[in-house]
Amino acid sequence: MGDARRHVSARLGFALPLPFIVGLVYYVRVPRRYLVLQAVSLLLVVVPLMGFNPGIGRLMARASGPSLRVMSFNVSFGRPGMASVIEQAQAFGADTVLLQDAKARFADELRNGFQGWNLRVDGEFVLATRHRLRDVFVPPDLTYPQGKGGAHYVHYTLETPLGLADVFNVHPTSPRPGLEEVRGNGLREEIVSGRLLAGKASGAVEWNAFRRTRQVAGIAERANACTNAVIIAGDTNLPGLSWIFSEHLGRYRDAFSLAGAGFGYTFPAHRPWMRIDRILVNDRLRPVEFRTGAATKSDHRSVFAALAPAR
Repeated sequence: MGDARRHVSARLGFALPLPFIVGLVYYVRVPRRYLVLQAVSLLLVVVPLMGFNPGIGRLMARASGPSLRVMSFNVSFGRPGMASVIEQAQAFGADTVLLQDAKARFADELRNGFQGWNLRVDGEFVLATRHRLRDVFVPPDLTYPQGKGGAHYVHYTLETPLGLADVFNVHPTSPRPGLEEVRGNGLREEIVSGRLLAGKASGAVEWNAFRRTRQVAGIAERANACTNAVIIAGDTNLPGLSWIFSEHLGRYRDAFSLAGAGFGYTFPAHRPWMRIDRILVNDRLRPVEFRTGAATKSDHRSVFAALAPAR
């Protein structure tokens, strides 16, 4: 994603002409009814393009009976410290914690913080849960013409108060390497020189997107075959208007969309403008609460969801 902290959301650019148009309408005394058109345009930018959620769903989302309380967090190789992870999980009352970009060396600290919980570490993926861990599937590498690469997820089956739940801890390939190739010696120089999205940069972007598509398709294929409740959580590296997301994961319910409010942005943590960290469920579960965590030393914010049985 390049140096995202230097950017605001590209989608906000669609709204920049609106204040000038409104001023012009007022100055030349155009009938005020034309301001309605500008209001509608602003609404289209803020809601569909920028992903604003007015929170209507959360007003109607009420849990009764048992629920699952899930936390997902890309910890950026432990930058926020495990004490921060544990503190956030406890504040939300999480019973299942999924970490990405983690390290095996964090296991002892997590064990002490989540005493009596089941803990599982598989490469960058960590699961800590109060529930019994019935099964774990670590997928084999994917095969490409250029060689092999990770599938970028782990599938757990948990025994929960809501019955068996298939939980996917996911972290598909980041688009950052491809975008860094595009940026090259600086975006301005690459545009002026005509090298932008040409040659090496073009190949890097296409290869990056191809791998991410294969990974997300593999996650979806396995999740779609599950007959239990399904939870897909993690750093998806897929923004709201992503074709890859809609094509492969569009059938799953987004906890933010149904039980959140605001923009729900999670990356970069201190000035977020993208929502790529998600908690998704199939039609056997119903999100009744969703939150994003506070900024930490990770470049992502954590996400939390309370899940109840579907009605």
